[in-house]
Amino acid sequence: MRKLFITFSVLFFGVLFGQNNSIVVMRDGKNVGILTPDTIDGYLYISTDQLVTIGGGPRYFAKKKFKESMRLWGTRVVFSPENPFAVVDGTPYNLGLPVRLDKDGLMIPLTGFFETFALATNYRMIFHSDTIELTSIEQSRSEISGTTEIESLSQTPPKNENENSARKKGKKGLIVIDPGHGGKDPGAIGPSGIREKDITLAIAKDLKSELESRNYEVVLTRDSDVFIPLSDRSKLANKLKADLFISIHCNASKKSGPHGTQGFYLSPAKTNEARAAAALENKSLLMEDDPIIDNLDELQYIMADMVQSTYQRESSILSYIIEQNISKETNLEARGPQGAGFYVLYGTYMPAVLIETAFISNKKEEKFLTLPKNQRKIAEAIA
Repeated sequence: MRKLFITFSVLFFGVLFGQNNSIVVMRDGKNVGILTPDTIDGYLYISTDQLVTIGGGPRYFAKKKFKESMRLWGTRVVFSPENPFAVVDGTPYNLGLPVRLDKDGLMIPLTGFFETFALATNYRMIFHSDTIELTSIEQSRSEISGTTEIESLSQTPPKNENENSARKKGKKGLIVIDPGHGGKDPGAIGPSGIREKDITLAIAKDLKSELESRNYEVVLTRDSDVFIPLSDRSKLANKLKADLFISIHCNASKKSGPHGTQGFYLSPAKTNEARAAAALENKSLLMEDDPIIDNLDELQYIMADMVQSTYQRESSILSYIIEQNISKETNLEARGPQGAGFYVLYGTYMPAVLIETAFISNKKEEKFLTLPKNQRKIAEAIA
């Protein structure tokens, strides 16, 4: 399933951009250049010559080390041939595909590079059919205070010695669906009293049925109104050796205006909006019988190994795909996927996303969420 997911992600963006079409790169609203990708082994690549043209910085080639470095808008990036990792300001990131060497020099995987560049810097990235849009985030990752004081949270990935149960049953894969909140934790409550925990469970059950109809094995972290500690949810996914973990939620704001659907993945938050969404969902920690924290300020553990998460790129792409699908099927505004420190996603050993389906604090969207037909639409869009 993981290999299938990676292939689907790359193909998805290949269809989105089209084969060998010109792509405009926008940075903070300004056209900084046009890229013309080449297709290598079915995937879209761009040359480092093109990157330098849009980035405007110097480049260097170390012949002995066979590495090429350049500066893009002040950020140093290093590539080497046949290596799937790029080093961005001293930190390695997985591009998903290897850098290639051909007659035009080094060729860089298009979507992998821009996805990585946005993750590694203070940019928000949006893909359009013929445009890549990069927008600066005022508060970069370096401004986030606090390091880990919860070292016991670190876990060693389990040995994947056996296939999961889905493989043995001839299924396409095993997906764990997590209906947010439950039991004594109602989650966010809408203007008319609708509880998030009820909406998430309804959508999760519809999603389970839809995925099972497509030959996936699906396990819910809860199938009734019960309270499940956040850490137990990810532990279940790990124990089952799941291929994907999807946590279903409803967003909320103190203001009634915010609206739309949004996908999240585990990463240091770059915006106050993302931090607020994570804080909202992490409140469940305070309701546990033996909470690991006394207040949410202790969750400023944004750890270095989050950035290096093996599945971060897959998760970020998955959150984008799901968000776009929900927006297309429901006409809810797509707010743009973001990374944040959601505790329920921490420690998962597979691509993992948290989907804020809509704003339950918005009267119009609260009403939308209560209708079974709309819950099914959301489930079908996620599937």
